Amino acid sequence: EDEFPLTKDVTARVLFPPPEFRGRIVDDQALVIQLILSGGIRVLFMSDSGEETERALLEQRVDLRSDLLIKGQHHSGKSGSPDFLDAVEPQAIIATAREPAENQRIKEDWSELVKQRGITLLRQDKTGAVSVRFFQDHWEATPFLEGDTFRSTSR
Repeated sequence: EDEFPLTKDVTARVLFPPPEFRGRIVDDQALVIQLILSGGIRVLFMSDSGEETERALLEQRVDLRSDLLIKGQHHSGKSGSPDFLDAVEPQAIIATAREPAENQRIKEDWSELVKQRGITLLRQDKTGAVSVRFFQDHWEATPFLEGDTFRSTSR
């Protein structure tokens, strides 16, 4: 894991892939970065990573806890495993989704899994773009098309 300052208030942690790593396909080589803001807020960017990358991150035993998870869809359609969500503990997830490609859709059973964990899901097939604003002690995510502004809670 590499860590470096982006600004005086934001640090980036590159969690994946490790040096010299070569995945079978591009989605398995996607960059995973966690931003840590000065107020302690954490944002995890998963790109199009899938369950294989999630397992590798869990095996590394790095601190994945993040207030906000931003994820694409792996080509297999499988990502956001229960164990991974339990390790990240996000308050909200911004997830890309695209019709009509089956593997780019958010599955209803996964959406229900997220809901059962008390996580707010901002599905970009319904919300469109989502604007995220960070403050010293909280953050807000505002959907462009549909839905209310999500306001984080203190942890």
